[in-house]
Amino acid sequence: MEKTYKLIIIFLLFVIFNPVLAQNIELITTIPVETSLGDFGTRQTGQAWVEVIENAKHSIDIAQFYLANKKGELFMPVIQAVLNAAKRGVNIRILVGKPINKDMKENTGDVLDLFKNNSNIKITLFNWKKLNGSIIHAKYFIIDKEIIFVGSQNFDWRALKHIHETGLLINNKDMAAALTSVFVVDWKYSNGDTEIYNKMKNYPPVNMPKNTFFVASPAEYNPPGIKNALNKLVELIKGAKNKINIQLLNYKEKIYRKKKSFLTLTNALKHAAEHNVNIRILVSNWYSKNSGVKTLLNLNKTKNIEVRIVTIPPSKTGYIPYARVIHSKVMRVDNISWIGNSNWGWDYFFKSRNIEVITKNHKIANTLDKLFEQLWNSSYSELLYPGKKYIPAKR
Repeated sequence: MEKTYKLIIIFLLFVIFNPVLAQNIELITTIPVETSLGDFGTRQTGQAWVEVIENAKHSIDIAQFYLANKKGELFMPVIQAVLNAAKRGVNIRILVGKPINKDMKENTGDVLDLFKNNSNIKITLFNWKKLNGSIIHAKYFIIDKEIIFVGSQNFDWRALKHIHETGLLINNKDMAAALTSVFVVDWKYSNGDTEIYNKMKNYPPVNMPKNTFFVASPAEYNPPGIKNALNKLVELIKGAKNKINIQLLNYKEKIYRKKKSFLTLTNALKHAAEHNVNIRILVSNWYSKNSGVKTLLNLNKTKNIEVRIVTIPPSKTGYIPYARVIHSKVMRVDNISWIGNSNWGWDYFFKSRNIEVITKNHKIANTLDKLFEQLWNSSYSELLYPGKKYIPAKR
């Protein structure tokens, strides 16, 4: 009996002081309906979002690229959960990007209209126009300064049903405090404090667990203690020993309106391949244009690198714009997982605001591997072939 008590105490101490277990990390996915793909026991995005929002007691900070709702779809319960939270006195701040096209303007405006005229909901349009002319591409939220969500999922009804998405729900006060520091400086700048990024340089560095932490872009606008996403990404790739699995919406070397190319990640991947690391890359068929295919084919020619394009079939209900696609941004390197907002292109690391989580959680890694293998071996993925004409999917 005494031995049993000792074992119980040892186990409890392990749980309390083990930083990975203490963080309570959960993988959250969206698996497109009307496909043969499975979720391997992960909770679906809408269900997880509604639950944590319904349990919010004090505050909710939301940062999103855009908002989009459709009557009768899965995002409406999320909206209702936010409205209910405001009614019970939860302070809510929504930082959302200025719409970059007509569809985004209409959809975002329609959702924001539901939140307006509520004293507990404050809305700010992210505005880096005078800073670097770029956007917020991040997708995250913070609940009660304790729980965070970071992932590929936009606040969009399609991201809860018709798009392949991956995110993390993490319960950790240090992570929440660090992410709040990013939210606050972006919020203040967008509300007119043009000196906030200079002021923040005097802030004390944030602290995050060693086994699970996040990085951000662009590095020059990160509060102290938050690492440069691109530098960390390259470090992880070059440090790989056995394998790298990557899933992205797009992989681009071409830089918009610039003659030079973005080769940092390509060079890192080739370096890893030269050291006998097995690399597999999944990219959506949205970006199978000539320049994109050329980049992917060049990678595919490299020994130990294989690239496939993924096509999610149309819905039985008909064409849905900006949907039926893989949108997850995931990398698996040996025992490390990288999950977040950024596709692999220059703009994501040097212009737009993005967040990525890096974790050594074994359960998360195992599930990500299963999700990747399933998609890689599915009828939806296709090996690239030289000389074949690839037509980008309609968006």
